[in-house]
Amino acid sequence: MSDTTEEPEKIEQEVAELESRADALRDLLKYAPRPFVIEFAGTPKSGKSTSVESVRHFLNRHDFRVYLLSERAAVCPIPMKGHLFFNTWCASSMLAELLANIDTDSDIIVVDRGLFDALVWLRMQENRGELTGYEARTFETFLLLDRWRSLIDLVVVMNVSADDALARENAQRITRKTGSIMTGDVLATLSRSVNDAVTEYGKNFKRVLVHNTGGEDVRESGVKITNEILDCLEQFLNPKILVVPREYIERLDSTAGGNFAPGSFEKALTCVKENGVFVQRDEAEHRDDLVQIVSAGVLVRDNRVFLFQRREADPKYRLYGKTTVWQGAHVQKETGKDFSDLLRETLQTRLSRNLFLSRVFQTNELGYCWDAKDPISSRHLGMMYSVTIDNPHTAADLRKKAFKRKRGHSLVGEFVPWEELKKRGDDLNLEPWSQTLLDSQSVK
Repeated sequence: MSDTTEEPEKIEQEVAELESRADALRDLLKYAPRPFVIEFAGTPKSGKSTSVESVRHFLNRHDFRVYLLSERAAVCPIPMKGHLFFNTWCASSMLAELLANIDTDSDIIVVDRGLFDALVWLRMQENRGELTGYEARTFETFLLLDRWRSLIDLVVVMNVSADDALARENAQRITRKTGSIMTGDVLATLSRSVNDAVTEYGKNFKRVLVHNTGGEDVRESGVKITNEILDCLEQFLNPKILVVPREYIERLDSTAGGNFAPGSFEKALTCVKENGVFVQRDEAEHRDDLVQIVSAGVLVRDNRVFLFQRREADPKYRLYGKTTVWQGAHVQKETGKDFSDLLRETLQTRLSRNLFLSRVFQTNELGYCWDAKDPISSRHLGMMYSVTIDNPHTAADLRKKAFKRKRGHSLVGEFVPWEELKKRGDDLNLEPWSQTLLDSQSVK
């Protein structure tokens, strides 16, 4: 009797802990660079659809904005399930919707069968001899393209044995007549393909969680999966970032809000190399004795600078100013990376992520920004670069997109001559670092 009562009590305690974690994580959403993306993949009757709905419901109830990319198989107009055409249609239509929603105000995107699931079916089709090796490698390369594979933050792979899958199917149906997929042989082959895909492709994704649901209670399974999701979400929202104790930053020469004299960048870089440490973002935000390092770039083309115009709805509009001439990102920890490389790669990643371009921009070291007198600006040291936009098509795309992010940081901008910026300085309400850059005349 005691065993029967202990299990429900244990689950209820775990649910309460999950709810407390979710509420705490919601406060970290302000640090999110984009929506967090979870893909669910796996075999039929593994509990995938139930888990998708359970996770979506849980996150919605805790005030996360969740966008669900529904499974495509049910609406695919191609009748040949398991065929390459069927798999291609499902993967392509899912990808199209993901790309259309990755730059929106959603907090979390849940994908019910996506890139990883398409790879599972690809393995099975190749093993059954239904496509050539050339076709398999071509489609595989497309699915693993970094541009969209890197958007998947977590893959939850659910698996169950063929016998358990058939038992669950028959328990919910009147007839015992099987379909084209729900047969012992196909389910066993699909289960092996799932395991093969995890071995073959797991290393290509940021994180893959494999969950076998055989003989497991539905609620217990949901709690385990949700707990893993929150672990991964916390790492996404609260990564370790580069900071330097304020006492060392105060020793730099920053009397005018920064320094762009020859050698100033190298001096600041030496300070960062000798004294930099990595702490979690939320801790850094709440400690006055630490200065956060930001890798920042000023986009220039033909002696003009790109001016970012913040919308009034943006909280930074009130905190920092209406306009800015730079964009940047906190520097996250990467094993084996030199600080010099890490700073440049952080900036390149920020630009590539916002423009969705896989290219390296030419950067030149300028100096650094830090204003000890400004209570907000003093919490960050900006390692400043000029970024040359040498491609007219990239410049056009930049103007169209203008780093438009519907997450409360939307910017609309244009390339403006420096002289015009100086003339319009009083009207622009430039934020402190932008004004320092303009006053220094360091970017040509």
